[in-house]
Amino acid sequence: MKKAFHLPAATAIVTAIISLPAMAHVGYTDRNFGIFDNTYSTATLSGQAVTGNYGWIDGTDSDNGDSHKLRPYRFTLAEETNVTLTFEQATSRVIDHLGNVSTSQLGLKPGFSLYQGLAHLAPMKADYDSAEISVANRAPGTEGSFKALADWSIGNDPGKLNGIPIPPSLSFFKYIGHAYDGTGFGSDGTPDGKVSHTFMNLKPGDYSVFVGGTDYFAQEASNPDLSTKYGVTATLVAGVVPEPEVYTMLLAGLGLMGALVRRRSMH
Repeated sequence: MKKAFHLPAATAIVTAIISLPAMAHVGYTDRNFGIFDNTYSTATLSGQAVTGNYGWIDGTDSDNGDSHKLRPYRFTLAEETNVTLTFEQATSRVIDHLGNVSTSQLGLKPGFSLYQGLAHLAPMKADYDSAEISVANRAPGTEGSFKALADWSIGNDPGKLNGIPIPPSLSFFKYIGHAYDGTGFGSDGTPDGKVSHTFMNLKPGDYSVFVGGTDYFAQEASNPDLSTKYGVTATLVAGVVPEPEVYTMLLAGLGLMGALVRRRSMH
């Protein structure tokens, strides 16, 4: 049975809820926004989906959440800058890790958390909730390693690199902030399948974003969409947006350059 949800003042009692095993590995395939500096730029990633509509909000209570129910994204900052992240419901053609093709559906109520840090990348073994080191690093009885509102860690299995054994280790995620769609305490107040938040003056480094659903009651065993794939489109805007007068100066400069080129071509 799943216990009550608290965020931080809300309370709900849920009965007859399934806790599916945490087996998926954390990876960023097709979910790397890229590298950014303080220059204004944007990146959009589509063709992604989350399983179930509750993955993010499940990580807000004391027994954590299953990372299998979220999608991790990453980006790198080369210098300090502002970053705006937006996630919204979508339909898309989805190919899972086994090569199965399906079409995700609308209806995602998205929520996300931003962290400094990355999961293990190849050639290291990927992190997952049920790895021995992951289980040993968290409290007994937890559903997984994911924490939506705090620092957390997750680990991998032993591996080899150039024939040399590599012991398992933990990846650490330092909590920066979060946002979620809906009308609950701390939400964006508008349940429209879209959520956006700006993080000011983020330091240079690597960042991870974990995205999932925010319908806590979607975990009930009676929910026919318990394992439905919900589509999501993600957008990142980095850098300082130029002020209107800057645009005016740029246009004026381009116009002057054009006039000079025309005058030279006449001589």
